[in-house]
Amino acid sequence: MHIPSTSRRLAISTCSFALALALAACSSGGSSTPSTSVSGASAAALTTGTATGDVASVTWYGGYRPVITLDPVGIADYPEETAIPNMCEPLVRVAPDYSLQPGLAAKFGYADDTHYVITVRQGVTFWDGTPMTAEDVAFSLRRNLDPRIASNYSGSFSAVEKIEATAADTVTVTLKQRSVAFTSALATLAGAVVAKAFAEKAGPGFGTPPVGVMCTGPFQFVSYDGAASLVMKKNPGYWDPAKAARAQNWTFVYPADPSALANGLASGGIDGALTLPSNVAASVQKSSAGTLYVGAEGSTPINVDLLFTSSTGHAGNADVRAGLSMALDRAGIAKAVFAGTADPLYKVAGPGTWGTAAAAYQPAYRAATAAPDLAKAKSLISGSGIGSTPLRFAFPAGDAESSQIATVVQQEAAGIGLTITLLGLPNQQYGALFVDPAARSAYDLILTKNYVELPEPLLLDQLLGGATGNMNFSGYRDAAVEDSIAKADRTADPVERARLVLEIEAKLAAALPAIPIVAPRALVFENKRLTGSTLTFSYMSSPWAAAVGGK
Repeated sequence: MHIPSTSRRLAISTCSFALALALAACSSGGSSTPSTSVSGASAAALTTGTATGDVASVTWYGGYRPVITLDPVGIADYPEETAIPNMCEPLVRVAPDYSLQPGLAAKFGYADDTHYVITVRQGVTFWDGTPMTAEDVAFSLRRNLDPRIASNYSGSFSAVEKIEATAADTVTVTLKQRSVAFTSALATLAGAVVAKAFAEKAGPGFGTPPVGVMCTGPFQFVSYDGAASLVMKKNPGYWDPAKAARAQNWTFVYPADPSALANGLASGGIDGALTLPSNVAASVQKSSAGTLYVGAEGSTPINVDLLFTSSTGHAGNADVRAGLSMALDRAGIAKAVFAGTADPLYKVAGPGTWGTAAAAYQPAYRAATAAPDLAKAKSLISGSGIGSTPLRFAFPAGDAESSQIATVVQQEAAGIGLTITLLGLPNQQYGALFVDPAARSAYDLILTKNYVELPEPLLLDQLLGGATGNMNFSGYRDAAVEDSIAKADRTADPVERARLVLEIEAKLAAALPAIPIVAPRALVFENKRLTGSTLTFSYMSSPWAAAVGGK
C-alpha cells in the first residue's frame, strides 16, 4: 500500500503504509551520481526461473531500513512487506501475474451483496503444531478494525460491519456493500493469519523482536536483533509441500551504508535484492556475481510523490500546490536521479496501476502529460500570498536518491519564487512520520514512495485522497470524491469502475493532496547461484522467498 504503505500499505500498501524511499546511493561500490543509463536483463518475465534444488542458506537485502514490527498489520512499508509475508501468509495467494488464488482460504467470494464468505483450509497448522481454525482467521481479520492496534490497512475495511466465525471452517464478513478494497486486502498482510492464542498472550509484545509472531508460512521466525539481521528457517510442516521453501535458512540484512549493499551484492555476501535502489543498480549492472533485471515503463505500481501534511496555511493553498507541480521537471528527474530506471509520472495512479481496463485510463493520462510551465507557475506563486515564507520539506537523509530529489525540488521551487527548507531525517525517524500525526506536524510536505500491492488505481486514489485513506495526511475531503469512491468500490465491472475512478482523479489533480513525480521501474538483482525470484511487485503480499533456490 504505501510507505508507511503500501499496504497501503500501498500500500498500496502503501503505499504505506509507512512509505519512504529505498536506499539509493553508492560510494565505494559506485558513484553517488548514477550513470546516464542503467541496463540489465529484461524483467518482462514474471520470475527469474524455476528453482530445481535446495540451498542451505540465503542472505537477502531487506529494505531501506530495519523492520519496525513483525506484526503483519502494524506497518505497511517495503521492509515489512518484503519479509513478513514469507512467515505470515495472507488468506488469498497472489501469483507473480497478480492473479488471486486459493491459499489459507480454500474458497472465497460473495454470497450476496453484503456477505463475503471464506472457507478456511483444513489441515493447516501454525509453527508450534496447533491447528489453524476459523476463529484464528476471524480474529486476525478483526485486528484491522481495532483502533488500539491501528492497522495500516484499516482504510480497506471501511465497508466492513462485522467478522464472525460462523462454522468450524467458515468465516463470514458482513459489509455495508461490496468492496473492491476489502476483497483486495485479503490478498495483502491485512489478510495474514496469526495464532489468536499466541497474539493474545503476547499482548503489546506481539511482533516485537523478543517475542516474534506465530503464523503458518513456509518460513518460520527464528530471531531478529531489531537492527541488522532478521532470521527465518524453513517450516518443515508447511501445509503445501509443492510450495515449500527451497532454502533451509534465510536472513534479511539491512546495511546502513548503501556502499555496503553494493559491495555485498557484488561480492556475493548478499544474494539478492528486490526494488533495488537505482544508484546501487548502476554499480552492479555489470557484476559477474549475478544478474540485474530491469523492468519497462509501468512494471511496478510504485510512485514517488510529494505529500502535503495540512489542509490549512500555505501548505493548503491550492495555488502553491499547483505552482510547485507545474515547476517540476519530471522527465529530468527520472533521467538524472534514477538513471532512466523511472518514468515521469503525471497522475498519482499511473500505468503501473492499470491492472484492468488500461485502455480506459490511457487517454486521460496522455492528456495530463505536460512539460514544466514556469511562467504560469511563477504567476500562481506570486498571487498565492506565500511570499518568502518557507515550506518545510522532510525526507529520509539516509537515502541519497531521496536527497537528490529533495534538492532538485528545492531548486525548481526557487526558480518560481517558492522557498523550501530541506529537513533530512534519519531513516527510522522518517518512518515514524507515517504512523504518528504529531511527528509530521512539524513539516509541510514529505517525500514518499507510495504503492499499492495490487495494480488497481482505485486503491491508490483512496489511499491518498479518500477520507479514510491511510496516506491522506493533509485531511483532504471532498463529498463528490467520497461518493465516487464508494460507487467505484462496489463496482465489479472494470470499465465502469474506471469511469468513476477518472472522476476521482480529476478532483485529485485539481486539489493535489499529493504531487506525483516519477514511477520507478522494477529493479531486481539475483546471485548467479540462485533462481526463482519474482520480478513483479507481487512479492509485497506473497511468500515469494520460498521459491528461491538452486538452479
